[in-house]
Formats: sequence, structure tokens, C-alpha cells
Amino acid sequence: MEILTGIISKIIDYTVVPVGRQVGYLIHYKNNFENLRSHLKNLDAAKDRMNCTVNEVERNGKRVHNDVQNWRTEADEITREAENILGDECQAKTKCFRGVCPNLASYHQLSRKSAKLAEKIELHEKREFPIVSYNAPLEEICATPSQNYMAFESRISMVKEIMEELKNPNTNMIGVYGLSGVGKTTLAQEVYRQATKDNLFDEVVIVLDVKKYPDLEKEERIQKKIVEKLGMDVDENHDIEARAKHLWNRIKDKNIFVILDDIWEAIDLEALGLRPMATCKILLTSRERVSEMNKEKEFRLEVLDMEENWRLFEKMAGDIVKDDRIHEVATEIAKKCGGLPVSVVAVAGSLRSATTLEEWRDALRDFKSFDEHGRTKSAYLALEWSYNRLDGDELKPLFLLCGIIAGRTCTIFLSDLLKYVMGLSLVKHVGTVEEARDKLISLAKKLIKDYCLLLDIDDDGDIRMHELVRDVAMEIASKDNHAIAKAYGDELKEWPDRDSLKKCTAIP
Repeated sequence: MEILTGIISKIIDYTVVPVGRQVGYLIHYKNNFENLRSHLKNLDAAKDRMNCTVNEVERNGKRVHNDVQNWRTEADEITREAENILGDECQAKTKCFRGVCPNLASYHQLSRKSAKLAEKIELHEKREFPIVSYNAPLEEICATPSQNYMAFESRISMVKEIMEELKNPNTNMIGVYGLSGVGKTTLAQEVYRQATKDNLFDEVVIVLDVKKYPDLEKEERIQKKIVEKLGMDVDENHDIEARAKHLWNRIKDKNIFVILDDIWEAIDLEALGLRPMATCKILLTSRERVSEMNKEKEFRLEVLDMEENWRLFEKMAGDIVKDDRIHEVATEIAKKCGGLPVSVVAVAGSLRSATTLEEWRDALRDFKSFDEHGRTKSAYLALEWSYNRLDGDELKPLFLLCGIIAGRTCTIFLSDLLKYVMGLSLVKHVGTVEEARDKLISLAKKLIKDYCLLLDIDDDGDIRMHELVRDVAMEIASKDNHAIAKAYGDELKEWPDRDSLKKCTAIP
């Protein structure tokens, strides 16, 4: 009897129950459709909340975790599926047998899909994400070459040598040194691009213009910059030692490459949380050899050779130098720049608007004295020549003022520059602060685009200039008694005489 009961029970489980479930889809089709609509409404609300959260974190420069992105994608797919089912509901209302009875097959199929999809939506809607985003490593502006970048053979070969050294397990620290304005920063940026492109490391970080950080804060500021670029939170409550431990824990199990550009003195890398080793390689650029840094390999970056010097000059001066009448004079002027890229860019940029042979001959006569000087002095004279070509009575004093207030960082803050410009009445025909600001930005852009004496101006209006250009501006200002100015590293050993002080407008 018990055996018979068990058999009957199994028969019911495998026949009656499934049949009853299928019949239930027909009986409860209206409830299933309404239930699907209700769950879809809740899912739409959940999607809106998640989209708001994602938009907020992305505005703050963070990245969204993949599982969150997958949830959003799946939610969109579920929504489309639900809308298709609800849109096909009208099919279930069609009749068969010439309108005598309802289309039961359509009712059953759509009701069944509605019930199953409602369950799926409920599970998807209730999924929680304790952490939605993470700090993204900062993408470098130098990740793509600037429009003025040129791939010279001397630079390409050095980049290749550096890349080979980076693959050498016995090379942990590399140094590149050379004259100011010779192109060390450009080279460092190209190494950064190549290392990133070749995926040699898990992470590549570059910190430009290290010299701009004050001596007392230098190591801490560099450390914070590296931490930010790795996408880590900078906890202001942590001292440099605590932050170094966090940084080391972050990178110790990865292959990392750190580039520190334009250092002036030795840096305690271990104090930053960096330990040069096979999995943590360092590249340093500097004006001179920094012997205390114990580099395994060093490269001296030389000036451009004559052919490279001309190619850069030709690009910056424009098609006018292809004119047969001007070409010979232009090549002579290019030679006077001494192969120093910063001088070539400034001089050629200043001559871009010179369209007659007479103008080019006049420029060459101004350069004749360069033969008597060394390369560095020639660079100074080339930049001074570019200064002398500035038009009007506003650009020259503005350029000198930029050099005087640029300071160690070689950055001119627009708010400070505006105060000096208005106080010294350097801009003409302006009646309000807003007009003066607009005029100031316009003049600065002219110094950038037409004369190449400033590097760039950012969205906030802050301006950058090359340190060699800054030094030239300070020297001119001092020589012409506009200011008592000394280049960084020089001392003011004697107080100027009374006549000089009477002419002086600034003591930076």
C-alpha cells in the first residue's frame, strides 16, 4: 500500500503539479502583467538612482567599478525585454476560430514570460553595491605629443636606449642631464608615452618640473603628486613617513616606473616610499649630474645637430623659409640659435610674420655678434633678440613683468599679474578690471602664439614660461634698470646706486 501511495505521489508531482502551474499562467495572466509593470517601475527608479550616483563620482574624476557598469547594462537589457513583453500584450487579446475564443497560446506564453521576468527584475533591483567607484590614476596631458613635437633621430635613439635600460633587471635608476632648454622635459614625456604604450609596467607616473617645489616641502609635495597620480587618496592627516608606508604597500607587488623631471638636488627616494629595484625603476632629469643619486646609467642630452636644428626652425617659421630668396638667410639665422630648442622655437616663432627678404636680412645682421659667444650665451642673445622684436608699448613691459614675478615655479598667476599691470598702467584703453583682464589674456596669448616667449595659459588664466626665458627677462629688466633682478642662484652682493634705484620699478 505504501509503495502504491508513493507511486501515486510521484505521478502527481510529475503530471498534475506542472499542469496546474501551466494552467495558472492562464488564470493569473492579468496579475502577472501588472506584477511585471510594478517591478519594471521599481527597476527604473533604481536605475535612476544608480545613474545619479555614477554621474556624481565621474564628475569627481573617479572611475566606476566594472560590476556596477555590468549591473547598469543588464538593467537596460531587462527593461527592453519587459517593454517588448508588455508591448506584445495586445497580441493576447486577439481572437482565434474567427473570433469565437481567445488566443490561449498567446496568453499562456506572455503570462509565463511576465512571471519569470518579474522574479529576475526583483533580484536585480535588490542587488547592493557597498562601493561604487574608485580613484582613477590621473591621465597625463603629455600622454599624446604636443603639436610642436618633432621626432629627431638624436632623441629617438636616446629614447630607444632608455627603453632598453628599463628592460635591464640590473638598471633601477637612470639619469638624463643637459643644458636648460635642450629638451629634457620633452624627452621625459616621450619616454613616458613609450613606456605606457609598450605596457612595460603596471603603472607609469611622471612628475614634471620638480624644481618648482619649495625646498622645505619638496619631498612631501613630490610624494603627494605621485600618490594622486596613482589614484590614491591623499590624507592630509598623514605625515610623509606614514604616507610613504601606504605608497610602498600600494606599489611593492607591482612593476612601476616613476619619472621625476628637472630636479636640482638629491632627493631621498626611500623617504617618499620609493625603493629603486627591479620592480620600481626611476628616471631623473636635471641640468647637471646629481652624483648623490647613485644612478646605474646616465645619458647626456646634447643640443640638436645642424639638420635637426634647421628642421625645427623650418617648422616654427613656416613655409616662408622655402622661398629661394629667404632660404639662405634663414639657414644662417637658424645656425645662430646654437641647436638649443627653446631658442630655435622663440626666434623662428618671432620671424613667422616676416615676409620680406629685407626683414630677414635685418634679423641676420642683429645676429652677427653671436659668433663671439658660447652656446649658452647665444641662447640668451637669441631670446633677447626675440624680445626686441615685440611690437607696441604693451608687450615688452608685460613680458618683463612676467619674468620678474614668475619666480622659481616659472608660473605667473593671472590674479597677481592683473594687479601689477593695473598698478603700473601697462595696458592702455581699458576702463574696468574686466576689460583689463581681457586685454591681459589677449596680450599673453600673443606672446605665446606669435612670439613663442610664453609656454601656455590654462583655463584659469595662469601662465607658464620656460626658466631660460624667465632668466633672460630678468636680465633684460635688470640691465635696463626696470628692476633689480637676479637669476636664481645669483646673489645681490652690492646695493644699487641711487640713480639706478630712481629708475627701478620693482625689486622681486
